Amino acid sequence: MNIIKNLPLAITGLILAILSLGKIFTDFSSIFFIIGSLLIFLILLKLVLHFDAFNNELNNLIALSTFGTFSMALMLFSTYLKPLFMPLSESIALGIWILGIIIHLSIVVLFTKNYVIKNFDIENVFATWWIVYIGITMAAITAPAYNLQQYGFIFFGIGFILMIPTLILVSYRYLKFTAIEDKNKPFICIYTALLSILIVGYVNAMNIDGNFLSLIYLGAFIFYIFAIFQAIKLLAIEKLQFMPSFSAFTFPFVISAIATGEAYKFFGLTILNYLFYIQAIIALVLVIFVSYKYLRFLMKNN
Repeated sequence: MNIIKNLPLAITGLILAILSLGKIFTDFSSIFFIIGSLLIFLILLKLVLHFDAFNNELNNLIALSTFGTFSMALMLFSTYLKPLFMPLSESIALGIWILGIIIHLSIVVLFTKNYVIKNFDIENVFATWWIVYIGITMAAITAPAYNLQQYGFIFFGIGFILMIPTLILVSYRYLKFTAIEDKNKPFICIYTALLSILIVGYVNAMNIDGNFLSLIYLGAFIFYIFAIFQAIKLLAIEKLQFMPSFSAFTFPFVISAIATGEAYKFFGLTILNYLFYIQAIIALVLVIFVSYKYLRFLMKNN
């Protein structure tokens, strides 16, 4: 059972990416669902069998902030589960969706209490803060599966409002304090998820305004280019050794591809279609790469 005990909670970011890939490569969605479900099961096993290790890991700013990807993954997982054995699966899926929201809001409260109201340190501000405060937008993305778009509107609004102060805060931290430990460097790639997840939440929860979507997508694309260069720098130039924080190379690029796909659906521009396919392939390659690295890491530490 060492593999369960040594399973880093940061792998939840990879789980979220794998489940999200199923929304891009729909012909293979069942495969992504099975893999994602297995990994969620392993996380739950760690909670049950090694609660102390699980709890101790969460007593850390980075671990708690990145664990928001678990609650996001639960919301997305529920949409896969819903149609499996109707009508029972619909009730179970809705319960899991609500549970995911409750867990995420609990993380927001706990994180704010422990690391914002108390013990605030600008050097402990990372892009992972967006997982906590903007990650609730996943509820807006998944709400239509339950015909709850009216609540999706609320969750999008929360994410969008919190995006503004956190963007200023996180950007100030990275510009002012440039010295960052290697284990925390991959988180810079979360920049590309910030506006992309809001785009996907927006088109799923709101009546679309073309001008607003154009503006926010332009920002998302700029952040995407920035994150691509950061990933190349960290992986190819600095040649970072694998760390659980490599999960940051996965979901941000997957959600960026999904955002481009949504922009293409609305605007119908051929260039956006080409860009979507390019981003989708990049995201798939990164998820496979990080999955392979995780597998080697877990086998080595078993």
